Amino acid sequence: MASPAGDDFRFRPHILLVDKAPAELEVVGSQLQKLGYFVAYASDGMRAMALARAKTPALIVLDLFLPGIDGFELCRILRSEPATETVPIVFVTAAADETDRVVGLELGADDYVTKPFSPRELLLRIKKLLLYSRADA
Repeated sequence: MASPAGDDFRFRPHILLVDKAPAELEVVGSQLQKLGYFVAYASDGMRAMALARAKTPALIVLDLFLPGIDGFELCRILRSEPATETVPIVFVTAAADETDRVVGLELGADDYVTKPFSPRELLLRIKKLLLYSRADA
């Protein structure tokens, strides 16, 4: 899934949405597209890593429970690479335990949202992180 055809995605800021069931994030993805972002989806850690390396996203929404490379490991890898070390990462996951939240934030996530989530709240959190990341650039 990606942004509508016919529009030159190369010049639009990219958002990478990573979830083993990407349909859960489609509402948020649709809203981000309406705001002018190109949205890419990945349903496993390896694909997410390949997409992030191919075109540095403006922000990554990341599930914890992914096939292949889990979200914690993917976050650690992305934080260790120069191209993605400062890209905002938001965990959106069913893992609501305090330990999981702390580990996610210690690994470098900028925010942590538990499922089920409010698409409206997640979109506001994403907008705020994108605003802060542009201010730091």
